[in-house]
Amino acid sequence: MNKPYHTIPFSLSEASLQWLKEKTAPIVENYQLNAPLHAALIEFPREDMQEWYDSFVWQEILAQLAPFGLQTEPMIQFFIYKRIEKPKSDPRGNPHIDTLRGIDAFVPIRFNILLDGEENQEMVWWDIKNFMTDDRLHVAEFPRPNAPPGTVSKRIQARGTSMEERWTTVGEPEYRCSTLTKFNEYASFVRTDTLHAINWDEKNPRLVLSVRYQEPWHMIEKHIKNV
Repeated sequence: MNKPYHTIPFSLSEASLQWLKEKTAPIVENYQLNAPLHAALIEFPREDMQEWYDSFVWQEILAQLAPFGLQTEPMIQFFIYKRIEKPKSDPRGNPHIDTLRGIDAFVPIRFNILLDGEENQEMVWWDIKNFMTDDRLHVAEFPRPNAPPGTVSKRIQARGTSMEERWTTVGEPEYRCSTLTKFNEYASFVRTDTLHAINWDEKNPRLVLSVRYQEPWHMIEKHIKNV
């Protein structure tokens, strides 16, 4: 596996930042009060997000990503991290693979834009090629904060009942990077169809706007080779 991230200079206008602050405030507040997990991916139906896709902010984001030549229509999602009164002693994240519609499809590319909170949290990757058949991994169910009551989502993750057990199962990651996001200075394309984790110390809440693409990761590698 080649390097699973690509960082670029990235900034938004003051008008865009203000718009984002106003629009995300109620989303973050609702998550802080009601979400069952300390951190999660939040996705809204496309019809509920039409204002976002029609906005000048979205056009500003797409204009900066246009040089990479990705052709599939991207989707707006959010990663939200709570403020925890007693931060966990072990900051290691959950080794997992991003999936779409259960485990029938995978999410190869995300472009993650930090909107608030801790900068440059470490992300790690494992070079596990046959993850559908690797005995170290399994399909796990988990609650999605804004999903219909009684429903669960699925993902592929490392086996183990605790974070320590999961990391022991898969061993040390092959790649690490702790310079992926800095507020209104730079952001990164990250590969998410291979086993990865975000190491987060929970000292501060965090909000990331994640632009999700369904194109294979080699499309990003192709661009890097051509510049």
